[in-house]
Amino acid sequence: MNKHFDDQWKLLQQIGPTKNQKDKMRTRLLKSIQDHQVVHTPRRALLLKNFIAAAILLMICGSFLWLILEESAQPRTAYEESFEYNQLSWMLTDVYPEKTGDDILLYRKDDPVEVGTVTEVTEEEKQELVHSLPMFVEETLENFPYPMTMYIEHAKTMDAALRYHFFVEFTDGNWVHITFDYPKLEYAEIFHAMSTLELKGKEPYVHNEQLYVTHGYDDLLYPAGLEPISISREKEHYYWANASNRVYFDYVDKIVNGLGGWELRSVKGLTYTFVQERFETELSITLDSKEIAYEFVYHDQDE
Repeated sequence: MNKHFDDQWKLLQQIGPTKNQKDKMRTRLLKSIQDHQVVHTPRRALLLKNFIAAAILLMICGSFLWLILEESAQPRTAYEESFEYNQLSWMLTDVYPEKTGDDILLYRKDDPVEVGTVTEVTEEEKQELVHSLPMFVEETLENFPYPMTMYIEHAKTMDAALRYHFFVEFTDGNWVHITFDYPKLEYAEIFHAMSTLELKGKEPYVHNEQLYVTHGYDDLLYPAGLEPISISREKEHYYWANASNRVYFDYVDKIVNGLGGWELRSVKGLTYTFVQERFETELSITLDSKEIAYEFVYHDQDE
């Protein structure tokens, strides 16, 4: 019995594919493998290409986003024109700002020659200007409409002997930079403008007392707000809107007790005569209603 089963098992073991069948099976397997590669290889390459394209697009978008964020983080400068010409006004009605291209220039009515400029600058740009120009006067102006610092530049140009620079606090870290050229504008006009300055959207400080300034490199005090009527070396004549006897007497007292070295010599009505020994100069000041006149006599000086 057992021998019979052993013989059958040996017969079954001898049953197998012929050589021809093996070759056919090997061919089918090889074809199947080749077909599998043809179907999947292009898809794998396409997926790889899509991944690379997506990565490049993300890099480009990221770069643009970084540039936008960096630009928005930078402080605005004068060249971005965040300060516009119509944000500025004053009581010096003869002088007005006008936007010309990217610049804000100041003109006198009926005169094509510019008399000044207006820009917005950062603290860094302000310091660069101050240290790169020949500035001979630096002064913080007290009780003016806004906190401001004044510099006088020795301009040495054909039509400007001095250039006044005013830096007015505008926003945190930014300044409105206003310049005026003398003698295109008289000293009194420059200070009339700055003492009545108003910036749109920024409430000015109003000082209830008379403000006083000096003209150029001189040490004689003048009231701020004077409007020139006629100016020469020997005589200056102004309209003074705030004039009154009380204000005038206070003004004379400031001259006598000031640092200019002016000594009161005589009084005749509302005419006060002073002398300054240092420069051998005699000065008479007269108030007539709302007009004030200055007469200078220069002793032993070359004309």
